[in-house]
Amino acid sequence: MHKTLFAGVSLAVLCAAHASLAGDASSGWETQIADTATVQARAAGGAGVPIAIVDTGIVASHPEVAGRVSPLSSCAAVSFTCANGFTDDSSHGTAVASVAAGVYSSTAFTSMSGVAPAATLIAEKALNASGAGTADDVAHGIVQAADAGARVINLSVSYVPSGSVVSAINYAASKGAVLVWAGGNAASSFNGGANTTGLSAAALSHMIVVGAVTSTNVLWSGSDTPGSGSAVAGSTSASYRSLWLVAPGTGIIAPFATLGTGSYSAWTGTSMAAPQASGAVALLEAAWPILYTKGTASSVLFRTATDLGTTGVDATYGNGLMNLDLAFRPIGAMYVIGADGSQILINSLTNEMIAGGALGDFATVSSELTAYTAFDSYARNFTVDLTAMIGTTPVTGGTTTTTTPPPPTTTKVKHGKGGGFMILTTSADDVAGGDLFAAARRDPPAGDHLGRPGGDVVRFVAVVDPQGNMLALGNGVSSVNAFAQAKWGAGSLLADADSRSGASSALLALAQGGLSATMGWTISDRFRLAATSSATDLRVGEGLATFRTRSFARAAAVSVSGRVSGRWSASATFSTLDEDNGLLGAVYDGQGLLSLGAHHHSRSQAVQLVRDLGGGRALMFDASTVRTDGGTVARGLIRDVSAIEARAYGVSYVQGDAFRTGDRLTLSVKKPLRVVSGAAELALTGVDDQGYPVTTFKAASLTPAGNETDVSGSYLMPVSDRAQLSGEVDLARDARNVRGLTDARVRLGLNLVF
Repeated sequence: MHKTLFAGVSLAVLCAAHASLAGDASSGWETQIADTATVQARAAGGAGVPIAIVDTGIVASHPEVAGRVSPLSSCAAVSFTCANGFTDDSSHGTAVASVAAGVYSSTAFTSMSGVAPAATLIAEKALNASGAGTADDVAHGIVQAADAGARVINLSVSYVPSGSVVSAINYAASKGAVLVWAGGNAASSFNGGANTTGLSAAALSHMIVVGAVTSTNVLWSGSDTPGSGSAVAGSTSASYRSLWLVAPGTGIIAPFATLGTGSYSAWTGTSMAAPQASGAVALLEAAWPILYTKGTASSVLFRTATDLGTTGVDATYGNGLMNLDLAFRPIGAMYVIGADGSQILINSLTNEMIAGGALGDFATVSSELTAYTAFDSYARNFTVDLTAMIGTTPVTGGTTTTTTPPPPTTTKVKHGKGGGFMILTTSADDVAGGDLFAAARRDPPAGDHLGRPGGDVVRFVAVVDPQGNMLALGNGVSSVNAFAQAKWGAGSLLADADSRSGASSALLALAQGGLSATMGWTISDRFRLAATSSATDLRVGEGLATFRTRSFARAAAVSVSGRVSGRWSASATFSTLDEDNGLLGAVYDGQGLLSLGAHHHSRSQAVQLVRDLGGGRALMFDASTVRTDGGTVARGLIRDVSAIEARAYGVSYVQGDAFRTGDRLTLSVKKPLRVVSGAAELALTGVDDQGYPVTTFKAASLTPAGNETDVSGSYLMPVSDRAQLSGEVDLARDARNVRGLTDARVRLGLNLVF
């Protein structure tokens, strides 16, 4: 009967520990593993993965493997009788087992461990004390290993693809086991260059053949090479080159068990290279059960091997030097599982959402995204940080101070018979947006009267009749102040207080930068009616990662205000806000991962109470509540959004003729619009015991972590009939509802009236 001989030789070296991940300190392995402890920890040392050693047996009591040799171990020999059961009579099997899965050892010489130090070992004794056996012995060992539940079968024996061996390979592969063969020590072509026929398709994806390199990652002189042969399965085949890896195989320190538990040897040969790949498969399958489920662990090792040849797979090194560091990193495009079960690529996603407004920094959802589950091209789960998808001010806190002059403006005012009009213009280069009256011009001027190119752009026009009725049109400027003027009367102290407190116009403020129209009517000697509409500029949302969608907002408000009794005045304001790809000031890609829905409709009720303190002084209390409709999201990580409630508060003090005739002092404290209830149902994906994705949903609160409080003061002082000095100081704690962020701003201006 054909004898199957071992591929390794040994030199006894007493009292030395075996090599780290099956390579000694000069093996070159250290350059391939960035952090051995991290790799082993990620895989729990290979715990739960049985590695079968079809060899001379294992000394189960040896400290390297004690307590981890399966009771399913057996004598698999059919050509001889095992006098000592599966116990190793040669030392070779125990050495191989220790290289694959020996525990951490520490001596005066070195401190090292096997590749998968927590894996279970199954000893299938198929070779005698001389290291010899038949092909049928090996085949029987493979079958018994598969029946014992081995997920990796190490074969540090000569490869002889007899009918029984091929049949055994097919059987083990059908049960999901990866078979790792030593490449051979004849310095020749693997299997003599002959093809292996009769294999199954599963066998082609479950075989690894390992050659040996020296400590400098050069082919060991005795190692076989892939040659030109192939493993053939019907009409398909895989070249030995494509199934080939190399690993350190010279001077590998491992036990020489038959001389005692303290005896170690420096082993050389492909017999010591192969168990390194076996241990690597165990680590990979322990870390990612999907690799066992789909039978792709060997493919991961092939794809991540370090190329030692000229280019790609070659006749000397096959796929190259096994590289566990790369094998434990993501391969190919990364994706997440969407709320609808779809796979969504994430490789280049940034600024999917620009958070802000009442949502703040999207804190709760952001915290879930810091450790989110994504998958690589092998369906392996990795923890990734997706917070880069949210573009907002960092939450690290700090203080920012800016001095911001207003944009250069020219205000033209004319009064007459109790009425008047105002036109506000800016330089065309200073503020984005179109000219309010551009469409009415046949020939836009080439320059203004001073010869400046581009001329002035009309931004705002307001007309007030003698009865106090008001009409205002704007483009590219805020309509909040115009609405306050329409509510309380143009130029009134209460209008100034209203525009500073901001609660009643919280929704209106979220739809600025485009066209606006405002009207105010005097309906009696005590009450006024006001209405306004405004929209964002069409370019809002262009900062998102894609241009597939743009965010757009439209707001409308109506208000009744006036004196209710004595020194008390009040107003009631009703507002609506419609947002496309936006939610209360946050904007996002409507087809992106963090879409909160294509459209949202919000309604607001606001009440203002004003106490006339006499002497040109007044105190205004302002509060509003906002309710936003929820809805189902079409795609992305969010399945649906609940109905949302937000609130805003403010109190303002205003005084005319505070320090000199015609001046105006305004002080305010406000709590800008902030979500107080509402949640987004976020998809969270894990994996089951086979490695398949399992998605659950968690209601992530939309209430921001921060709670903004603004304190501000402004002062307006006339210096002549045509000029006014203005100054403003704002201090915001938890600015933009971001916890710990302080924003301080100072603005100075000179208003010229012509």
